[in-house]
Amino acid sequence: MRTFIYTLIISFFAILWTAEVSAFPFFKSKSKVRTSCTVMRGKNTVSDQIEYRYGVVAGQNIATIKSKKSDSQDIITGLVGGVAMQAIWPKGFVLQPEILYSQKGCVFTGNPLRYDMDYLEIPVKAMYRLNLADVKPFAFVAPYGAYAIRLTANGEAISDNVFANKINKFDFGIGVGAGFDVWKIQLSFKYTWGIAPVLDDVYTVRNKVLTFSVGFFF
Repeated sequence: MRTFIYTLIISFFAILWTAEVSAFPFFKSKSKVRTSCTVMRGKNTVSDQIEYRYGVVAGQNIATIKSKKSDSQDIITGLVGGVAMQAIWPKGFVLQPEILYSQKGCVFTGNPLRYDMDYLEIPVKAMYRLNLADVKPFAFVAPYGAYAIRLTANGEAISDNVFANKINKFDFGIGVGAGFDVWKIQLSFKYTWGIAPVLDDVYTVRNKVLTFSVGFFF
């Protein structure tokens, strides 16, 4: 488990380092002719036009599951937060990968039985943003992958529950959403459908989450 978390952290910082290297023009000294032509034409290379920003994200999940089980399912609320990076192109395209701690789960109202599933999640938002004066609205799709790092049923560890061997700790799916940027602040909402089954049982059980979040980018 520690190896998995360390790998994700190292991967995130590798993304930051790669972004900084691509933004730093140390190759220009080796291509004076190309540089002079670029200046004369008044244009920059594609990499020079990309803006990079880094920030933090926090918000709230309203989560439940999709299941064919006869018992009705109710929502639970949980926190979500982490770090993010943006690569911004001039014509409105923005790529925003994130590393988040995300609390999900549901309540079966018939039993009753409450499942809490906390994930380490990596969504990648592919956004299109309108570059207006002060407020920049956007829409996005966001595929994600996640790994459950904490699982409880009615407050007890899943390892002590009868479903311990049926829980799938890996999750992946896709989300859609919208929001807007104002100054360095980003407000957004996202609805996420899980594709991987959470519970390997006779029923199809998948995560469904509505997320409201605020980000601050430097």
